[in-house]
Amino acid sequence: MKAFSSPLAIARFALALTCASPLIAPVAGARTDPAQQARLEARFDELAEAGFTGFAAIARAGEIIFARGAGFADPATRRPFTLDTQVDVLSITKSFTGMAIASLIDAGRLSPDATLADFFPDVPDDKAAITVQQLLTHTAGLPDAVGDDFSDEGWDSVRDKAFAAELLHAPGSAYRYSNVGFTLLAAIIERVTGRTYEDYLVNDLLVPAGIEHTGYQSVYDNGLAARNSHGEPVIDASWGGHDPNWNLMGNGGLVSTPRDMLAWEHAYRNATIVSPAARDMAHAPLVREGEGAPSFYGYGLVVEDDPLVGRIYWHNGGNRSFNSHWRVLADQGYELFATTNQRAVSADSAIEALVAALMGQDFELRRPLEASIDPVALPETAGGDIAAGFLAMIASDDEAVWRDYVLNRMSDDLRAFAPIEGHLDMMRQLHRDFGNAAIVAVFESENEIRLGLRDPLSGEVIPVVIEYTGDGLVNGLLLG
Repeated sequence: MKAFSSPLAIARFALALTCASPLIAPVAGARTDPAQQARLEARFDELAEAGFTGFAAIARAGEIIFARGAGFADPATRRPFTLDTQVDVLSITKSFTGMAIASLIDAGRLSPDATLADFFPDVPDDKAAITVQQLLTHTAGLPDAVGDDFSDEGWDSVRDKAFAAELLHAPGSAYRYSNVGFTLLAAIIERVTGRTYEDYLVNDLLVPAGIEHTGYQSVYDNGLAARNSHGEPVIDASWGGHDPNWNLMGNGGLVSTPRDMLAWEHAYRNATIVSPAARDMAHAPLVREGEGAPSFYGYGLVVEDDPLVGRIYWHNGGNRSFNSHWRVLADQGYELFATTNQRAVSADSAIEALVAALMGQDFELRRPLEASIDPVALPETAGGDIAAGFLAMIASDDEAVWRDYVLNRMSDDLRAFAPIEGHLDMMRQLHRDFGNAAIVAVFESENEIRLGLRDPLSGEVIPVVIEYTGDGLVNGLLLG
């Protein structure tokens, strides 16, 4: 049921301070429904009580109908979150890159069939035929990353690493989420336009549409930026204390505001920021996100069809400090954005909860477990054995151990959620981020065990849910 899909596989951290701020009144003339508003307010109260700190906003047909913050954008000064707090949108950057590429294709300046060899004479033979379309849809076979988001690394170094990296599958043969592919797309934008990626995105596409606080260093305002639980603003917590480097360019690290994000969603969907042809090109469901997955990837965004709400477009992103999520319910006319600087209740959970409130659907919010100061033991139960096996697997740095776990400990449904290489990529990330985390909370119910893991770097508690079948196979994994 739940698994680590590519955009959702993100690290986010908990912030203890919570303080719900008042509801921001809908704009004059916005189409609101009193019962719906009551549901949204009640649901947001639940989120804040459970530990959500951040901001969530909803518009319909471009008019804001709900906007509310909880906790503090700056815990030290108790500065609240607002519609104009600048936040890291993380991998949502890919949605902006996809839009920019679609605009260039629509203008006849770029072809989706253009190859890396058309732009980079030094590209090695195994990557020369990779196309723009394959980069856009995560089918190029490139690895997820070739460097550190926090390093001060220029284009030449990142290019050399990307070109030297071993392909994980033949280009075009499978879906595999890759930040590297979108970095190459940013470089292609620069070669086609003769300008920087940020300059073209901001000044040709965003500012003309009235979206003026979205970009990298050119728009960044340290006084408006959200901070993580350690008080670090985006420039430190996401960029490493300097301008964003080429491991981030085009794939992550853009800053924006909730107000800008809602305006961008509306303008993009209604083809006022790019042409209808460019929009339709980018929003097409082109590649399924793994065998049996309910979602497809377009140009830097996810496309789904939900039986209850219809067509959905979305993307999310996260790092060890921040998490953001945009979502458009196209058939219903709603645009949503949520962002957070903590881990206990993620922006993904906030969006899920608020969509249910919008549509009048039942929803049960998973609340963080009460954590112990000292490590706790796993129970001697079936769930305890399942959890012990999972923790032993992510503690290992042996890919053979991860592969064995996927093949022999996961149910057929969960294993089919992604190709084997996608599962291995996730195990690699779990090992790197949480392999040495101590267990500080355990809660067990029928066919499910919930853990609180204390991150070894930050000391924050990461919630983990493991669902399993009667015969002991893992049927669902959820972090956050």
